Amino acid sequence: MFEKLKKSGLFLPLIIGVFIRLILMPTTYHVDLLGHSFTAYFFAYESKLNPYEALAELPPNHPLVKNYGIADIFIYPPITYFTLGIFRILIKPFVDPNFLPFLMANPSSIHSRPDLFLNLFLFKLPYLFIDTAIGFLLAGLFDDRKKKNVAFWLWMLNPVTLYATFMIGQVDIMAVFFTVLALHFFKQNKFNWMLISLGIGGAYKMYPLLLLIPAAFLVGKDFFGKLKNLFIGLIPFVLTILPYIGSSAFRYMVFSPKSQKMLFMGWNLSGAEVIFPFILILGVIYLISYYSVVKKHLGYYFLSILLLIYSVTHYHPQWFVWVSPLLIWSLVKNNFKYWEIITGLVLVWLFITFCFEPSLSVGLFNPVNPALEKLPGLAELLDKYINVFQYKSIARSLFAAGSLFIGYNYLKSSES
Repeated sequence: MFEKLKKSGLFLPLIIGVFIRLILMPTTYHVDLLGHSFTAYFFAYESKLNPYEALAELPPNHPLVKNYGIADIFIYPPITYFTLGIFRILIKPFVDPNFLPFLMANPSSIHSRPDLFLNLFLFKLPYLFIDTAIGFLLAGLFDDRKKKNVAFWLWMLNPVTLYATFMIGQVDIMAVFFTVLALHFFKQNKFNWMLISLGIGGAYKMYPLLLLIPAAFLVGKDFFGKLKNLFIGLIPFVLTILPYIGSSAFRYMVFSPKSQKMLFMGWNLSGAEVIFPFILILGVIYLISYYSVVKKHLGYYFLSILLLIYSVTHYHPQWFVWVSPLLIWSLVKNNFKYWEIITGLVLVWLFITFCFEPSLSVGLFNPVNPALEKLPGLAELLDKYINVFQYKSIARSLFAAGSLFIGYNYLKSSES
């Protein structure tokens, strides 16, 4: 296998990319990682099959409730926590079972734990396998060997994934895997598997459900065929949430206002009614996918929808990992067409990210030096000289312009 990798040209980027990840995994920490880890603990050590009700039923004096609250802990669909919980069961022999209960009760003492580095590494270890698999899937979207290599290099070195997955430790990479897998099945004309893959992705984080609609429209021959495709794609999502749909705690946590951020921006029609720009443009994209005679590649629809989300939403920095494989795919497929704009999008993302609180930038390296958490952030430093929010708004506006330009040009071109 190693010889095959060496001959393919993928061995060197694989080694370099994995090495960088192995360095970042134990040396970076953000508190969001604990939300996922606490849930995995309840599954692995307390056999809680309904984390939403388990959290809602905790008494007010429980350390988790007192020190972290319950509103932002279990906000993802259940399969996310089962996946992490199963992995937590597998690593039980290697970790202290009291590590997470200790952090529940003593959040400020996290740096006193000598096993902090080990646990951070193991918390993020599942993502290493998923992320690497995405790299190979992305390379597999191309038949040309040179393009395979370029796509794989870009994925293994792309800063968005390194940041969101291996520094913050967010779970988004699991949904990204199934999004790229859907493109793999699309390339192979395995359309039912493509739809199921998007449904599974939506069961981890719901954004792939937005991508399911153009996928269903694109490969359906008529109205009923398109409708059938939607049902096929929704099956995995519905089956995984069905046992929990009667739980008010589940509905409150998973379908909270945070999952509706795309609707925060609206153009006033009256004192009570608005037009949502997100729904307006998304509807146009869906209509193009339904009625267009020239069938565009599914990846262009995915790219346009995700860039639209960032254009009209005050998004979290880790959300940008959703679109990173599609930006790489579009760059390589089109011989780096629009590379200037795509580079600009990444730079804007970087600027916005560094303008969040320090815990999302240099403070992430607090396991190495806890004092880094107390450093002022970029926004705090710049605010002495400029109106940071005004410049962030300008940056977001430029991002929206570049995103809409790319989406429009890809969808109107005659290339498939």
